[in-house]
Amino acid sequence: MMDDKYLNCRKNEKGLALLTVMFLLVLMGGIFSAYLVITRNELKLVKSSRDSLSGFNAAEAGLNIRAEELRGVFLDFAQPEGSSPSSLSDCDEGTNLGTDDYQCRTYNFGNSHSATTYVSEDATNPRTTVIPPGETFAGLSAIEYRYNVTSVGRNSAGSNEAILDLTFQSRKVPLFQFMVFFDEDLEIFNGAVMTLNGPVHTNGDFYAATQDGGTTNYTGQVSVAGNLYRGMKSVSSCSGYSGPSRVSDTPDTSSPNYVSLPSCSGSRFEITDVEDWNDNIDLEIEAVTVPFPESMDSFSDGEYWQRADLRIVLRLDGSGNIDRSNSPTGVEIVDTAGNTDTTETNRLHNDCTGLVSEGGSNYVVGSRDSSDSPGNRLRLYREYQHYSGTNNYQTTLEVDVQGLLNCIDDHSSIMDGKTLDDDTQDGLVFFFAIDGPLSSSSQNNYSVRLRNGATLQSSNFGAPEVEGLTVVTDQGLIVWGDYNRDTADWVPAALMADTTWLLSNDWDDIDSEETNAYDRDGSATEVSAAVLSGIRRTGGINGEGGQDFGADSNGGGAINVFRFNEWFRVGSSSIPDFTYKGSMVSLGAPRKSNTTWGPFTYYSAPNRDWSFEERFNDPENLPPMTPVFIYLRQELFVRDYTIEGAGS
Repeated sequence: MMDDKYLNCRKNEKGLALLTVMFLLVLMGGIFSAYLVITRNELKLVKSSRDSLSGFNAAEAGLNIRAEELRGVFLDFAQPEGSSPSSLSDCDEGTNLGTDDYQCRTYNFGNSHSATTYVSEDATNPRTTVIPPGETFAGLSAIEYRYNVTSVGRNSAGSNEAILDLTFQSRKVPLFQFMVFFDEDLEIFNGAVMTLNGPVHTNGDFYAATQDGGTTNYTGQVSVAGNLYRGMKSVSSCSGYSGPSRVSDTPDTSSPNYVSLPSCSGSRFEITDVEDWNDNIDLEIEAVTVPFPESMDSFSDGEYWQRADLRIVLRLDGSGNIDRSNSPTGVEIVDTAGNTDTTETNRLHNDCTGLVSEGGSNYVVGSRDSSDSPGNRLRLYREYQHYSGTNNYQTTLEVDVQGLLNCIDDHSSIMDGKTLDDDTQDGLVFFFAIDGPLSSSSQNNYSVRLRNGATLQSSNFGAPEVEGLTVVTDQGLIVWGDYNRDTADWVPAALMADTTWLLSNDWDDIDSEETNAYDRDGSATEVSAAVLSGIRRTGGINGEGGQDFGADSNGGGAINVFRFNEWFRVGSSSIPDFTYKGSMVSLGAPRKSNTTWGPFTYYSAPNRDWSFEERFNDPENLPPMTPVFIYLRQELFVRDYTIEGAGS
């Protein structure tokens, strides 16, 4: 028999092993429990982090939506309006939802998250500021508005996951502060010395290609959203276009220090290194948002048609002939809906006389078409050489500018009781339209012609002074002779059209019968007005896709803002000046004219004595309803960790 001592030792060993196993089981259970807790917490943290990120994204999306909505208000020539709630709690509880542009708004997103937002306005709005040095568009005046947007991102249960605040500036920058502003590709290839003494901008590519014998000087900042090229767009070779282009390296436009762009002796090339110009050349900037050309459409809800002080229309019948049912010239005064005001139409024709003649009568307004006799009809040879069937002769709405101002002074009912010094739009806005079967055609022969506009004031004794005058048409616009000549009677003026033509002081309509360009002599002429006009796209498309389609694909670039119709030569060598002071803006290609710049058998160019109208630097001197571009500048972005509102 085993002794008792041995048996007791064995029992003790078994007990110790059991205790050890039980201890290990407890320990493993504890570790497993801890692992479960840690895993569960990790999953909660991951979910919380994911929800927090989704909430942040929802809140940020709410900020962006509200900021873009405010930008849209400015582009419609309006200001944000309304009242703000005092906090998000007001939005949640419905005690004060605010009104109009500032009110509480909730946006739902596809990830079951939402954003509740509201807008508050800075009490000091608006402020006129000058964009500081070092920024794009430095030196330009801007009307600045400051706003704060609050946005809370929430999950499907309505719990707050992120509260964000965005303080931003909305800058409204008038386009007529630029010497040249193009929304599409910009080409400048002048043949003589030309100094552009104001800012130059394009939302597309820029082609600097001065012709041999010429020089282009850029005094102001050159800003380019696309690529900067040395050379032509239509052809890759620099042959014939190797003249110097120089850009100042200082923001002081009164004392420019010109630094030449690299020369172009072989083929077109891109310029990417612009450090030598000290921010006076700014590349690859974000394109700015500009109004659409459709905002200038007649018989529409566009701002220019709706807000015009006077709307005058030339009516055509279904065959394109002048419809004289309501007036001897087919010209009528209409309301915003396009309805004829018979009383004022009769007054315009019967009680007011001017210099525009039709047959044996004189009218302040009149018309021309192909049925008129030689000397009383108009041919534009650029259009004619491309589309001789459609554009043999123009159908024109004729306007004696000073005669119309005199007529309004004598009969204010013509302008719905407004007088010449009305400043509702910072001056007068006249909209001239043509209502006919080709009004919306991509190629038509419709145009509005202005004459007797050297002085944009009434010649009546004691007449109120015109504060400014903007003329708008969605057809072609022809300026005949001097316009707003730079004298003591200068007023802020703008010409806004699908395309813009210049006929010199020497023009006579009998010249329309002269098929030989040498017989249509042009003379020195002066225009002082901002011009917004369509410019045909070289190669038919913007960007690289429009390059190298040949000389006849050329749309004309900036030097083609005014189209010519005469031979500007006196004798064998003397070339008269076309003196222009203003601002040249293009928001796209013409919608009523597809003609290219060449072939050049229809005109020879005058000397282009062009300069920026520096009076436009003062916002008080801008033309009525100057179009603007809008850009937002973020000032402060803050995440608010204070929990408030639903689900808190």
